[in-house]
Amino acid sequence: MNNINLLTIGLCLLLALFSCQKDEGNIGAYISENPDNIRAGIIDSFEIITYSKIKDSIITSGRTAQNLGCINSSEFGISKSSLFASLVPDSLNRDFPSSNYEIKSFFIQLHLTGYYGKSIDQNFEVYKLNESVKENSTYYDFDSISVGEKLGSFTINVSDSGIYNFNLDSSAGRYLLSDISNDYLSKDEFKSFFGGICIMPINSPGLNEGAIYQLSKTGISLHLSFSTTNEMDDYYDTELIYNIENETDIFAKFNHNFYASEVNAVLNDSTLGQKKFFTQGLSGSYGKVEFPTIQNWFDNKSLNYLITGYEFKIFAKENSIFNLPLQLILTYKNSLGLRSYKSANLNQDENSYTFQIYNAEVNTALENGKFDEMDFQISHPLPGSSPEQVKILGPNSDKPPLLVINYTKY
Repeated sequence: MNNINLLTIGLCLLLALFSCQKDEGNIGAYISENPDNIRAGIIDSFEIITYSKIKDSIITSGRTAQNLGCINSSEFGISKSSLFASLVPDSLNRDFPSSNYEIKSFFIQLHLTGYYGKSIDQNFEVYKLNESVKENSTYYDFDSISVGEKLGSFTINVSDSGIYNFNLDSSAGRYLLSDISNDYLSKDEFKSFFGGICIMPINSPGLNEGAIYQLSKTGISLHLSFSTTNEMDDYYDTELIYNIENETDIFAKFNHNFYASEVNAVLNDSTLGQKKFFTQGLSGSYGKVEFPTIQNWFDNKSLNYLITGYEFKIFAKENSIFNLPLQLILTYKNSLGLRSYKSANLNQDENSYTFQIYNAEVNTALENGKFDEMDFQISHPLPGSSPEQVKILGPNSDKPPLLVINYTKY
């Protein structure tokens, strides 16, 4: 072999030692298609474990959007969202008739901003709350408030955003009118009389049917019109509107029935998550990811490697019924003990999400021997505010997750 070829091989080997790329999807070294050059590379394989866990609590008060409805999917089973809200009249210090009046109209107005799923006839019931939603309290997805009298029912089957009116039981409008001489000088006084409303879905849709409607957080109102029978209309304000004043006056309660769904098996036995795992926006479940061999790999190198890149890619199963979320997030515990996150947008050509994690965080955790404590989780970017769901392919599937680590030897 001449001196030129020996020099070429030597330079390639030196380059391979000082700059390497890790790709767990492939193992081994290869020779270039060009017979006049030799290209060397080092490719390691890392174990990845994925499974699903149930999210135990999500704050649902003060959300950017609120969800209402019921959806039934083979992946997640039946998911329901009910709403609890307190309302106040558009003006206080009013006089109300205690008799000699009749209700002309009583309806609820909803501002629907979107929906997820397959819109069908979906029935809802509205109840009076026995107590108000407290502005200074934090409400979670499992919270509820005692309900009282039924105010009516209505049906939603729409696919367009907009403001919709639904008639309630006109006789129930009397619950908004005081039967005593109370001027409602403050909001708290009114809320002590009328705590608010609960809206809940009452029917369960068929498999892969149903919808979760997204509502404007302040887009719910009650409208009441009455007239007197003793010609006293000029004395009273007979057109009343009751609004949700701010986002803290409303929260959602989620109910999940995972029975006979795909996620149920994974939640009960994490080893089954090697082929698939699941993430849902309505609390429900979130994905857990573990890399159990990386810390040992780094320790075996005697701390001679500096991580310069950490890229994690997952593939989602396409769903013909429900759309995949346009974005997911990967959260982890950083060196300060707080949770950091990296977002990834949906690659619609291959239904994948790629997360670029801060190499400095990974390197610090590895050097301190705390990589296994980073607690990687995959979830929806708006848990509690979005009903989107996704089935993600695990390591033993036909499209396993990919991990690529770039490092430099020093």
